[in-house]
Amino acid sequence: MGLASDTFRNESSDFSHWRDAVCDAVVDLDCAKPSNSPFHGTILSLPMRDLRMIKVAATPHQVTRDRQRASKATEEFVLLSQVVSGSSTLVQGGREARLQAGDFAIYDTTTPYQMVLDRPFEMNVVRIERSRFARHVSDISNLTALAVSGRRGTGRIASMLIEETLSQFDEIGDHGVRQLNTTMLALIAAALTEAAGEHPVDRMSEPRHLLVQRVIRLVEDELGNEELNCDYIARRLGISDRYLRKLFSERGSSLSDTIWDRRLIEAQRQLGQVVTVQKSVTTIAYECGFKDSAHFSRAFRSRFGMSPREFRNQRIKG
Repeated sequence: MGLASDTFRNESSDFSHWRDAVCDAVVDLDCAKPSNSPFHGTILSLPMRDLRMIKVAATPHQVTRDRQRASKATEEFVLLSQVVSGSSTLVQGGREARLQAGDFAIYDTTTPYQMVLDRPFEMNVVRIERSRFARHVSDISNLTALAVSGRRGTGRIASMLIEETLSQFDEIGDHGVRQLNTTMLALIAAALTEAAGEHPVDRMSEPRHLLVQRVIRLVEDELGNEELNCDYIARRLGISDRYLRKLFSERGSSLSDTIWDRRLIEAQRQLGQVVTVQKSVTTIAYECGFKDSAHFSRAFRSRFGMSPREFRNQRIKG
């Protein structure tokens, strides 16, 4: 096929330059790295008609697509990330997928997500038009942040196809691209469906899944409410506390952990905004539901690898 005109490669040790390159290749998002850590990254973006294949290698950092960016976007994509080396953690829709070498997961750019890359890594990313991927699955939201093993079953076949497509990119003729795209999407969808059939999340009936989504929306709407806990949510939704806890235990996490994680993500978003620079770190912590600034600082460092003030200084002061 040869290199098309919108193919581009970028190599950078400047983190702000890197963020711009990632936004150009993928979607608009925020990037953050541990303070005072040297950075280096390379990115190669390759078009395949209505898909885009992207090879990324970099030192540790994290990317976040917040609600504001997701809501303002004019284009809608499903992204697939396949870890080649290193590891990553993807968080979206109240779920968390830990990916090791060979594994992949998808995420939806129309809703917030975060990916933590906690060690040097190599990754393949496939950017897919959301409307096209929706033709292959019944519900995209059921499949995001679901780890698919690249070591067995249909997941292995899909992973091998992604890797071989990238390695043979220059040898693929134009006439084969359309069929290859269709085959790749069908395999990705089949691998996700196969993985979901073995995953506790997908054993919920549809009403239970919808209930979980209502819980997540309520949590996000009331992060600053000090009364926000399992008992409060159960009363608001008219269900039993025991039933609510069971819903989240089947997902491999707890509702309490979900609440605190969403609070941390919201606090991080606010700390990175110029418009909130007049607010103190303590004020932001309290508005996001933390009662103790020391607890907030410890939790923030544990989650993001730096203190709230270090993160704010890095993002605001550059």
